[in-house]
Amino acid sequence: MLAMGCGHPDFERSQLAVLEHRRLPMKLHKVAVIGVLLICGSVAHADPRSEPSRAVTVEQAALMYRRGVMYDEGLGVQTDSAAAYRWYSLAAAQGHAESMNRIGILYATGRGLPQDYVAALGWFRLAAANGSMQALNNVANAYFHGLGVPQSYAMAATLLKGAAQRGDAAAQYRLGLLHDSGLGVARDSQLARELFERSATQGYAPAMVTLGRIYVEAIGVRRDSARGQALLRAALDHGIPSELRELALFELGVASARLDEERAGAAEHPLCASACLTASISVP
Repeated sequence: MLAMGCGHPDFERSQLAVLEHRRLPMKLHKVAVIGVLLICGSVAHADPRSEPSRAVTVEQAALMYRRGVMYDEGLGVQTDSAAAYRWYSLAAAQGHAESMNRIGILYATGRGLPQDYVAALGWFRLAAANGSMQALNNVANAYFHGLGVPQSYAMAATLLKGAAQRGDAAAQYRLGLLHDSGLGVARDSQLARELFERSATQGYAPAMVTLGRIYVEAIGVRRDSARGQALLRAALDHGIPSELRELALFELGVASARLDEERAGAAEHPLCASACLTASISVP
């Protein structure tokens, strides 16, 4: 999605960009306070004696962020990336991590701002330092894809491992993919499956699709069409990107066909019905 790092020709410029973005919250502080006062409708009647101690609350910063999301995603208003950036900037000035991450995404995608992977990474790193797991995933993506930094699956894996250990479902899933393919880490299908399980348990739809396919196709495990079917249906209920949806629907069709065959066989041979059904269900 973005990138920057040692050894890249733009490294010095990127470091200056990161430092500048770290100073940005201080520059935006006064603007942010004014923005909050406007939101609260209190500018006209503000007591001058109280201004020095006035502080933007966590709730107010969150409100600024939500306003940004409204314009960013066109929720009830016309999509306006420039307006989204302004609201995110107000919230970011108060240390709101997800707003910092959103600004990084705007830079990375070139929406409302000139596309700038260096600036994007500066914001992602700042957001990650303030606790955004999504931003940490975005930094890992930079190393995974080698956008502006030398491609390093190992660095991507290191970053994802840190997020995965803190319970981030997306990081668990992506780290699982690396272990499954052996990119940047030792290939370990069992560990990959465990990571997919942890991610799927948290409702992360891509992990559900991958895990569902593993059980339907018996990839390193005993075939369990019923469990695979349940996972795939749950993923579809959560909503997934079109390419994953196609895979999920295909595997769901395979699982359903196999279960129908098993039921038909059980009906023809009642005495082995119990054994047939047992064979389709693996012990957790």
